[in-house]
Formats: sequence, C-alpha cells, structure tokens
Amino acid sequence: MTSKELVPYRTKLFRDAATFNKPDRVPHLSFFVTWKILDGGYTLTEGLRDYDIMTKVIREHQEKYNFDAIFELGVRNIVRLVDHLGGGTYIVRDDAIEYKDNALVELDELDEYMEDPTKFIWEKGMCKKYPSWVDGTISVADLQKCFDEQKIFLGYYKNIQKILKTEYGLPTFTAQSVPCYPGIDFLFNSLLGIKNLSVAMRRMPEKVDRAVAVTNEFFQVPGVAALKKRKGPNPKACYDYDIALLVHTILNVKQFDRWLWPDLKDELDLLNEKNMTTRLFMEGSSKPFWDHFADYKKGIITMHPEANDPFEMRKALPNCAILGGMPVELLGRGTAEECVERAKALVDGLGGLDGGFVLCQDKMGTFKNDADPANLKAVSEFIVGYRG
Repeated sequence: MTSKELVPYRTKLFRDAATFNKPDRVPHLSFFVTWKILDGGYTLTEGLRDYDIMTKVIREHQEKYNFDAIFELGVRNIVRLVDHLGGGTYIVRDDAIEYKDNALVELDELDEYMEDPTKFIWEKGMCKKYPSWVDGTISVADLQKCFDEQKIFLGYYKNIQKILKTEYGLPTFTAQSVPCYPGIDFLFNSLLGIKNLSVAMRRMPEKVDRAVAVTNEFFQVPGVAALKKRKGPNPKACYDYDIALLVHTILNVKQFDRWLWPDLKDELDLLNEKNMTTRLFMEGSSKPFWDHFADYKKGIITMHPEANDPFEMRKALPNCAILGGMPVELLGRGTAEECVERAKALVDGLGGLDGGFVLCQDKMGTFKNDADPANLKAVSEFIVGYRG
C-alpha cells in the first residue's frame, strides 16, 4: 500500500479493534518514549534537546519496526522550554530521567492556594519549581525565550506528524483536543505531591474536597465542556479520546469513589453517550476499580493495563477492549521466540482477530533494557502477517 492508503487502513484497524469488529489483523502500537532515543544511538541529553535528532530517531523507529501508530512523538519531556528557567521537575541524564517529587503547595499553604490558585502558583509555586524564580534571576527576557521555545516545539510537533502521515502512512492516534485532567490527579502529580496529598486525605478530607473543586477549574471543567460539544466519533483518528491516570496508585476504593470517580465518570458517561472510544491508561494496578467500568457499552473503553494480567482483565471486563500485553521485561530480556510466542498467545487468548485487542507494550519503553531490538523486530514482523 502507499502511505496515503495506509493511513485509513491503519486507522480502521484500531477502530475495529476498539469496537470489537473483526479487524484485518491486530494493530501494533509503539508506546516507547525515551527508549527509542537510546535505540537510535543517542543519549537522552542529545535527543531531548535537539529536534533534528528527535525527528531522525522517530523516522528510524518507524523504519525499523513498522508500527501501525506511534503514541509518543517526542512531546512527553519538553526540557528545552524549562531550560530557560534553570530546569524544572526533570533531571536529564544521558541514559535516564529523574523526577523530583517536590510539592508546590505545602499543607499549611492549602488555604492560601484555594483562595487564589493562579496567584499562588505564580508567586510561590513557581519559586519552588524553577531555580531562577528562587534566586531572583528570572527576567522578562527569560519568559520570552520560553514562549519562543514553545513556538519552536509546536513547529517540530506539526512537522513530525506530517512526516509520519505522508511518508510512513501513520494515522493520528487520538482526536482529543482539549483534555480533561481530574483535580485530584493534578494535585497528586503537580501541586501537593505524593506525601502531602496522602496526609491531607487522611487528616483534612474536607479541604481535599475543596482543593479538588478549585483545581478542577484549570483543566477538568473546560475539558468536560469541550467534550460536551463533540458531536461523536472521529473516523480519521484511531481513538476519539485518551485518558491517563496516576493518582489511583495511592487511593483505596473509598478514596477513589470520593475524589477521582466523579470526574472520571463525567468523561466516561459523555463518551458512552456519544459512542466515542477512549484509551484508558491507569498506571500501576487498576484491578481494585474494575467494577466501575463494567457497565459501559461494549467498545467505548480500551483498557491499557500496566501491571495487571490482560487475560484476567478480559474476563472481568468483557465490554472493554484491551491494549497492551507485551511485557517490556520480556522484550528486553527474553528471546525472539519467547516474545513472538507471547504475542501469539495474546492474540489467540484475547480473541484479537475478532476485535477487542491491540498489541502494545505494557509500560512506557524508557530504559535501554526495556527492549532488545531483535525481539521487537521479530514481534513486529509476526503481528503484521498473523491472521490465525
């Protein structure tokens, strides 16, 4: 097929898999992030700061492994922008990225944050995140450099999308434009941090209620409003929507029901009403919350399990498609034969040729040992030709 013909063909593979219609074959998604930079022979320091290198990396990634879509296009770690502020949350090493879990809002500052969150973030939160805010060296020129860098990044992103579509026949993965972001997840990831949120939920739950409501005004409320305006499925994208969550990893079911489920349910109910598909990626284990997803229409939710058995998930959630199943540990340390055997077992065991399954890595490919190139190539060649 030509690149022009491959785009609708691959899009249909994903949409058929998501909605349990028989696809021509099982689609294969790349969930590799920084691994592809290392696989390309570059350090992370080089790859994350040079968009020409990143473009070359993504080209070679597709040329070597022939995926049906690539989830991450060099947008997850935009370090060049925050370099102008002296660096931020990420510490980039040549072979790994470290994440600093520093709280921008301390517990004794929660009332002040809720009174005027925008003012607090600009005047106090930024001082805790960026060194130049702390030592007073930040200038208007530095901020302008950030804005200019954002324009450069957006130009790169638009260009790599065009290259993948026109030269390699890769479709747009998700049609989502304005994302939702539940307040409790924002508090966990960016504002309170793991320790402070854990303490707050136990000692001051009513304040967490208010903090979630205040924080929802940033992303969740406008995201839901935008979703309400969507008319329905977008056949030009693999999925209509994408949801990624992390805070549930520290929540019990009671806390989940109080602080995360109401906002997540708002999204899922709208998607269900509009017959729109979504990938739902819940890092770690999502098993304690599976029953929350059991009543949605078949073909709305595609679960992407990171730390759960996909076969067990299929039994518990027959209404949900499954994306994933290929352990990075096996890709990195197993043999090519073992990896192909696993891929075949997933397709056969999950009924993938009848729809409801997309082959993908279970975790974001991050480190050098997350995949052996020979293993990944063997899996890619197998899945393209396997039809039972």
